[in-house]
Amino acid sequence: MIHTEVKTLANNEHQVHVTVPQGEYDRVYALQMNKLATKAKLPGFRPGKTPAHVIKKQFGAKLHEDTISELIQAHYITAIESSGLNPAVQPVLDIPATQPAEGFEFTMKVTTMPEVKLADLSKLVFDETTVNVEEADVEQVIERLMKSQVKFEIEAERAAVIGDQLHIDFVGSIDGEEFAGGKGEDVPLVLGEGRFIPGFEEQLAGKKAGDDVMIEVTFPEAYQAAHLAGKAASFATNVKSVGKPLVAGNEDELAAMVGFESGTALRDDARNRLSEEAEQASFSTTRDAALDALIAANDMELPETLVLQDMQETTKRVVQNMKQQGVEVPADMFKDEGFKTEVRQRSERGLKLSLLLQQVRELSDLNVDDAELDAEIDRQSQQYPEAQRDQFKTWIKSQPDQVASMKDGLLERKCVQYIVDQAQTSSVSKPLSEWQGEQDQ
Repeated sequence: MIHTEVKTLANNEHQVHVTVPQGEYDRVYALQMNKLATKAKLPGFRPGKTPAHVIKKQFGAKLHEDTISELIQAHYITAIESSGLNPAVQPVLDIPATQPAEGFEFTMKVTTMPEVKLADLSKLVFDETTVNVEEADVEQVIERLMKSQVKFEIEAERAAVIGDQLHIDFVGSIDGEEFAGGKGEDVPLVLGEGRFIPGFEEQLAGKKAGDDVMIEVTFPEAYQAAHLAGKAASFATNVKSVGKPLVAGNEDELAAMVGFESGTALRDDARNRLSEEAEQASFSTTRDAALDALIAANDMELPETLVLQDMQETTKRVVQNMKQQGVEVPADMFKDEGFKTEVRQRSERGLKLSLLLQQVRELSDLNVDDAELDAEIDRQSQQYPEAQRDQFKTWIKSQPDQVASMKDGLLERKCVQYIVDQAQTSSVSKPLSEWQGEQDQ
């Protein structure tokens, strides 16, 4: 019924020329006319009784436009299928202004995925990293808990010193006028943490419960609220209580403070959690090395149209994540060359890995079965209290997107392991603390 002609414009760029015969145009035109005739209301004619030549004269341009629209909708997919092309992005439609005397023509610019011939995996060379938990790593966790797990005991006549926790009420004013956001009630404040405006906490040192203090400070020039930046302010403050810090004297006391039966149980829990982190660190480090080697061994030219579309999607995700985290999106961020370069690199890497890992899956015939998925759901449920685990499992199985993402993660692990098994790897071992330091840098 239709005729398609494919012309290659460049790598992965094609033009599909579509010719619709006059008979098909006439058929669709007649259908559009019948639709219009049943609805048309013209002076002197009853609805549905308007002659065809009158309809053509009155609505000729609209009939032609509706016919073209219907023809494109009817034959768009068929034309792509008959071309034998697999579009990577939405084809770009073009309707030539000059049409033939018979029939109707339109063209589509079709961008396809590049053909990938996977390089020999046995020639890849990279490090297979194992991250280990050492006793020093466990000690660091216990030390951090010793410092961070602090309870405060209120003493009626205690004069506040650095490290004490105060509860305060305050009302801020500038030039005698209260300002928005400058009031607080029963606000906890640990002296020395620097949570308040510079100079605020220092003026509470030595104060006791019941004291009223007028605190004089100046907002920093770079203060986040522009209308307050650089201005002098007064805070009428009432100290409601002063509490001295109480820290654990030993590991058993520390364990009791954080809900464990003993110091031994606390250490075992810390070691288990560190082991999970080390396992994930081992995989992520080896994965990055394997995928870097995979990309380096497979030259690939991505269609610019595909890259630009992915960059737009990546940018949307970045903006969405920033908003969800409460981070303001700078107006000039999208013009920043560094930002655009980073987004392009991320898009290009993601697209290349998607194509290459698809080849790995086909080569290795990898898949994820229901038993493996159930095992992963069970593993993830362990992060919740025992009473909530069945509820989590039921919920996650009712979320198709979550299940699909979980499957993708499991399949990626299998692909990485397959690459590792095929490649020439060197074993590298490092303590968890060293790996953590590298991530901080």
